Amino acid sequence: MKAQMDRNGVRWAGGVGATQPGIEVDSFSLELGSRYSRAGAQAELARIYRTGGVDELQNLNNPIFIALKTALADDFKAGKIQGIGELILNNLRSHPDPTFRRKVPLDAPPIVELIAIANQFGGYVQIHTEPDAGSLAQLERLVVAYPKVAFILSHCMPLSSASDMRSLLSKYQTIYCEVSTRNPVYSKNPQHQASVIHSGRDIDSSWLKLIEEMPGRFMIGSDVHSSTLSYDEIIQVVRGGFLSQLRPETMRQVAYENAVKVLRLDPAAK
Repeated sequence: MKAQMDRNGVRWAGGVGATQPGIEVDSFSLELGSRYSRAGAQAELARIYRTGGVDELQNLNNPIFIALKTALADDFKAGKIQGIGELILNNLRSHPDPTFRRKVPLDAPPIVELIAIANQFGGYVQIHTEPDAGSLAQLERLVVAYPKVAFILSHCMPLSSASDMRSLLSKYQTIYCEVSTRNPVYSKNPQHQASVIHSGRDIDSSWLKLIEEMPGRFMIGSDVHSSTLSYDEIIQVVRGGFLSQLRPETMRQVAYENAVKVLRLDPAAK
């Protein structure tokens, strides 16, 4: 990871937790120092889903969940994490692996308890959801109920339109949008192709207009979680076909300034 970042001139990584149980994130912090933005809950929720499915993700009495709540509070207090996620709650139409697809209410009791912890510490919450009416209504209730949380919509809500995103961003100042996976390199699977908003040369005009209107609400990302994905290629496409299309002041905000603010990154990290 460090070698990939260094050769591409990328300063920070993270913003989500370990993608699966068994990944020791302390080693990332040790190697990258303040270049690594650590988040909580993703690995534990993945384990709950793999062992118990959607029902267990809604079970307040699940022992993994009970232990997770204590660990998150401790990690927030110790400054180890600044947020939680990626909370993968609705990916029914956008994930290529049927065994990984699910739809969990965004306001299921365990999820609400996790968000309440983030709210207590003024942390961010990164949520993966598709833009169906039920999930959007649940998201809006959460945003209103937890005003101290910065809600980051993973991948700008897969399958969403610029109109969908404009509606949310206009109503709620604590919602942000990160654009990882919405490029042709990542989106070689049919489920991802419908979410593409930029190529290696340009951005969809409706999204470009929205980003220029609300430059403080967008962030880039790579989401390179597998050896089948080329970090170098994705970074090149994001820079050449996305960032380069933005006005210079917008480009700086979307490339790093918004992330520094919302994820509490160390601006001096090297």
